Amino acid sequence: MSSGAKIVSHIIPEVTPGITPTTGKWSTLRLTGNALTPTVNTAASDEITDSRLSQGSVATSTDINGDLTAELSFGSFDQLLEAAFYGNWTNNVLAIGDVRHTFSIAKGYTDVGVYSLFKGAHVSTFALDIPSDGKITTTFGMACLDYDDSDTPIVTAPDGPTTTPFLSNKNVGTILVDGKSLEGVACVSAMTVSLDNSLQAQRCIGSSRLGPGAHIATEAAITGTIVLAWSKRAWEIWKNTFTRLPIGIQFPITDSLGNKYIFDFPAVEVDGELPSGGKRDLVEVTLNYTVAKVSPTITRVPFVPVASVSVAPATASIAVAATRQLTASALPVTAGQNVTWSSATPGVATVSAGGLVTGVSAGTAVITAKSVSDPTKTATATITVTA
Repeated sequence: MSSGAKIVSHIIPEVTPGITPTTGKWSTLRLTGNALTPTVNTAASDEITDSRLSQGSVATSTDINGDLTAELSFGSFDQLLEAAFYGNWTNNVLAIGDVRHTFSIAKGYTDVGVYSLFKGAHVSTFALDIPSDGKITTTFGMACLDYDDSDTPIVTAPDGPTTTPFLSNKNVGTILVDGKSLEGVACVSAMTVSLDNSLQAQRCIGSSRLGPGAHIATEAAITGTIVLAWSKRAWEIWKNTFTRLPIGIQFPITDSLGNKYIFDFPAVEVDGELPSGGKRDLVEVTLNYTVAKVSPTITRVPFVPVASVSVAPATASIAVAATRQLTASALPVTAGQNVTWSSATPGVATVSAGGLVTGVSAGTAVITAKSVSDPTKTATATITVTA
């Protein structure tokens, strides 16, 4: 006997919807829950007999669906995000499109030796929940075309799960509304994002599949909520309820390694009621928003570690009160280029935050540029100051 709780999920992209590839690599999904299941729909017999007992039922169709729930982490669900948006990552930017992505998903109850296979898995819905205090979670509502199972493992030698850290409300950066920061003027306590592809099941007579013949995506309905402490800026945003003028919302989510997603909603319409509360309450307004006409985007910015830092020129001579501009660069060029500057002997030469050196008195000063991304990576320039 065992608990049956050792559930491992794997995923592989399909070339033909509903057909599990015989080649290619399975990936291990990082999930908190896999609720995929077939549900058989039946019709009871209406046959009239001389017995009061039921005359049984007949299977009419099978719905194969369920939610995949997870804690958001960078790079772990990019292929599912593509499927949710019906788009492709292009130069690390994802927008709403018309490209269908389907998967085969294996669900293994490893401690009891039972293995399920869900084929033709479409992302029907997507949800992102950013709480006021807690982990950022995501839910992919899946709708599948076919189902199979076995008592032998379906997946062998899969790729392991990603190892990027999961994210919390503390990983959300500056929130912009119409390009202006809300920091200090409107406190955001929670946010949600929801996408519904409005899938329609197309059932086909004569099909050998357990599920429908196809899932057809119709309108992409993108909605969400943003909870704000009641303030003048919150009131200004709420007033758009009457004008129906769209606003833009943008926010980054950055993990502890420096990997980042940027969520950009260029045009959303807001709705909400005036808040109320007692004298001991923190009054908040909940704004519901709906994406209108312009596709939102997700931009992914993977962290690139700094290999080295250099400073140019490496040596220079200046007079007292004269200046010399130093330039720092990091390799590879895709790594973070920001550095901090310091002078070992500011009595001889000082350096500004932008790398401008000023001679103070005769002598030699060593100027150091230190990478912000990796403080262990530094470079120096030797400055000689003449009287």
